[in-house]
Amino acid sequence: MKKRNLITTIYRDYFNVPVFLWLALWAAINVGPWNLSGLFDGGMATLNGLRAIAPLLVMVVGGLLILSSNRPHRARITLPEALFWLYGLAMLAASLQIEPWFNTAYWGFSFIAVLVATRVFLHSEEPLRQITRLNYLTWAVAAIVLLMLLFFARDVLFEAETGYGVVNRASTVAGGAMSRATGMARFAAIPAVLAFVMFWRVNGWVSWITAAGVFAGSVSLVWFMQSRGALFSLAGTLVFVMLFMGKVPRVIAIVLFVLGLGGGLDMVPEQTQIYVVEHATRGTGVEGLKTMSGRDRIFRNAWQAIQEQPILGYGPQADRRIIGENAQNGLLYAWLSGGLPGMLGYVGGMLAAWWYFLKIIFGKFRMGSQARDMLIMTGGILAFFTLRSYPENTAALFSVDLLVQLPAMVYIAMLYRYLIVARQKQQQRKKVLKALKIRRYQEEPGTT
Repeated sequence: MKKRNLITTIYRDYFNVPVFLWLALWAAINVGPWNLSGLFDGGMATLNGLRAIAPLLVMVVGGLLILSSNRPHRARITLPEALFWLYGLAMLAASLQIEPWFNTAYWGFSFIAVLVATRVFLHSEEPLRQITRLNYLTWAVAAIVLLMLLFFARDVLFEAETGYGVVNRASTVAGGAMSRATGMARFAAIPAVLAFVMFWRVNGWVSWITAAGVFAGSVSLVWFMQSRGALFSLAGTLVFVMLFMGKVPRVIAIVLFVLGLGGGLDMVPEQTQIYVVEHATRGTGVEGLKTMSGRDRIFRNAWQAIQEQPILGYGPQADRRIIGENAQNGLLYAWLSGGLPGMLGYVGGMLAAWWYFLKIIFGKFRMGSQARDMLIMTGGILAFFTLRSYPENTAALFSVDLLVQLPAMVYIAMLYRYLIVARQKQQQRKKVLKALKIRRYQEEPGTT
């Protein structure tokens, strides 16, 4: 009976139009406007053409669904969403100056399609529950994609001591583009963060062992892929989330931080230190961290291009068109692509999500354990991609990062809204009860 109920619940919650629209966006990763010309050529060309047209269809279909829905079911847009809309529209406006216009605007439309699909999810009587489901769906899809990549690249992935450079050993997998080591490490970091939170929060040996196993496997894969951005971002994220998971993990996090600052590494054998540093920096040492594989030069070139056109920007994918290479930084990419207004929208959206997170954490709100766990997990996801936005473009463009980060941001903002309303209702009830108590007292005989 329980299995039947579980299947019924999954069918009801995840077999619907919002889910199909979201999955269509995932299917559009690693294709682009160049694939549209092969839409009617048959075979893989047609499949990739359908994938490429998916964001445009999602934007149109999702927009029509939003406009046709009943007003009572229209959840107010959250501040992170609104600011990301500003960024997306700024990119589209900047693309008007580019020829051919559509090849550039396509990426702006794709970015906006993610915002539209998120809003479709929120058009219900229970937007908080819906955005929770969207996060669950996103995490499940990310895990499935990671497993698929590992399976298809199994013959070449582990033939070397490190997974770095796997894209050179297997440029395509199952007819599609192979994810770079940085991309695979990003996929692995997502379950690592989630399992780490659950490790501290779950009850029961089976749940605890499962969480520990998933965490160990995910961290091992991040370590094996040797992506410095993902590795250091994950380490920072784990310390961050420990601060909000109870007394014991908080003390451990503080002790680790103090030991790191105070020379606690001296307790680690020298050979181990050398191995860790060499592996984590890919043999480049401290000097490699300073230049970050030439990112210091890329950042200077990007900043020079920004200064030449700081207000309007150059439209999506500006880094490759203007400076000839990946900008490798979320803020710089946003400024190049959307100009100053777009950059402010992108950065402002992330800051707004962080503001809501901190307001909830320090606001002494009454929350159930499930809501608090979800808050810490989404906060951990946001922390990881915030740290990763320094060495990578992350959510500043249509990408897996955006598909994972945006639902987490919206959940945090939506949860804050619900908690504020709940607190106001509670205060109102207290006022009513107090007024009734005073009235009963005054009506008692012998009182004045």
